[in-house]
Amino acid sequence: METLVAVLGIAIAALAGAAGGYSVFPLALRDPRTPLPASWRFPMTALTALLAGLGAATAGFPGEVPLFVVLPVFGVLLAAIDLRSKLLPNALLLPFAGATAAALGLAAITGAGWQPLSGAALGAASMFGFYLLLALMSPAGMGMGDVKLAAVLGLYGGYAGLLPWLITLLGGFLFGGLAGLAVLLSRRGDRHAVFPFGPGMLLAAFLGTLAL
Repeated sequence: METLVAVLGIAIAALAGAAGGYSVFPLALRDPRTPLPASWRFPMTALTALLAGLGAATAGFPGEVPLFVVLPVFGVLLAAIDLRSKLLPNALLLPFAGATAAALGLAAITGAGWQPLSGAALGAASMFGFYLLLALMSPAGMGMGDVKLAAVLGLYGGYAGLLPWLITLLGGFLFGGLAGLAVLLSRRGDRHAVFPFGPGMLLAAFLGTLAL
């Protein structure tokens, strides 16, 4: 019976992820610099559903599930936009932050308690400060969109614990570095080129949630 309930919860989360991913896709059109091909909508929706189901499988209790659905709903779209346009628009970052905060509040009320919220706040502040320092030191290599995204992803890492936070932080640089290396090896850029850092950050954050 418990297995059936767990499978049903994962299926519901996947459906919620699909609905959310499909619904947020038009937000990319709010900024003329960040449109995505319409043909990307259904594959991205499917990917969002898959990741939402995987995230739900790691949730400790039902009230945590929305938190791990919000991440792929906004994360898949932000990653696609950053890969295509090298931008992380406020039109998505702000709703992402708001939805994450609401999901954290729900998790606190329904079972996690309020202590993890202090960890989430600390994780967001420290991640934001670290990325802001890097952006000030190297404005050409790190944009303010990355800094804002780091604050939101820090909420996830801080809520989940030290290990997920470290995976989010270090994994972002690892995957970002690998992406930059791939671009250089493919001869599509040089060492002064601007690489999309967001996708690596988002992938690391998702892997961090799986380490719960």
